[in-house]
Amino acid sequence: MDLHYLKIFHTVAKCLSFKKASEKLHISQPALSIQVKKLEGQTGLKLFNKIGNKIFLSESGEMLYSYTRKIFAIVEDMENHINTIKEVIGGTINLGASNTPGTYILPYVIGEMKKKYPAVTVTLHVGDTSEITNLIENGTLDVAVNGGNGTYNTSIYVKKLFDDRLVVVASPKHTLSEKELVEPENLAELSFIVHNTTSQLYTYYKSFIGEYHIPENIGMHFGSIDAIKHAIYANLGVAIMPYYAVKLEVKMGLLKVLNINCDKLTYPYSMIYNKNKYLSLTTKTFIEVLTQCAEGSEIEC
Repeated sequence: MDLHYLKIFHTVAKCLSFKKASEKLHISQPALSIQVKKLEGQTGLKLFNKIGNKIFLSESGEMLYSYTRKIFAIVEDMENHINTIKEVIGGTINLGASNTPGTYILPYVIGEMKKKYPAVTVTLHVGDTSEITNLIENGTLDVAVNGGNGTYNTSIYVKKLFDDRLVVVASPKHTLSEKELVEPENLAELSFIVHNTTSQLYTYYKSFIGEYHIPENIGMHFGSIDAIKHAIYANLGVAIMPYYAVKLEVKMGLLKVLNINCDKLTYPYSMIYNKNKYLSLTTKTFIEVLTQCAEGSEIEC
């Protein structure tokens, strides 16, 4: 089987877009399609399905992609190992993060890394904490940052970076936004907008309402922080959110943090990596940059 065709398939499968894959590989879309067809001819398998303008991996494509992820992870490890021997900080580093650090924290850290080491290529996968943990366990990711107090097996190294705080956020139009101090019982009749049930934020929501005996009243479940924020803009309910995720909108007056008469809720961010996975010089350098950025973080309280 031609490794070149596998590389092309792997890139298309990763992007789920012939256009994005062609830009990444510097190959025209027609040429890309022809080479994917050749691989399908070699394997005798249909690898992609098309619905409208979007492509999706077929069942056979998912199977092949599970192998190409391993193949090209080994290739990247080899390249990184060679760079380490040569003491060159370059190559590819595969990062992961749960929603809040992936959207609001790591892009800044990646920017700092690229300023210092422009030869480094970074990929970032954002998912929920359990998905990111699994990708660290199976060696797909080199380093990740998760929010919340997740549980990890002994093969994973965990280092807390810093604490954020959780806040109850509402629209400035909400009636409680005018109150200087909100008692927990004032939240009893409110509709909460929550993250999906597998997320750490949902776990914190359940803990909060349990501690203050607030009846569960979930108006909506969303899978992304941005979707939750837009629902709050529309005054469809309130939500418990990490301050880092909403501080810009709070400063702009688009959201209001309610001053709840309760103990402050902390929300930690932790760096994780697999102890059994080889750490390249580039990966070790990124860990240093990440740690330095975290030590300089100032969470406004």
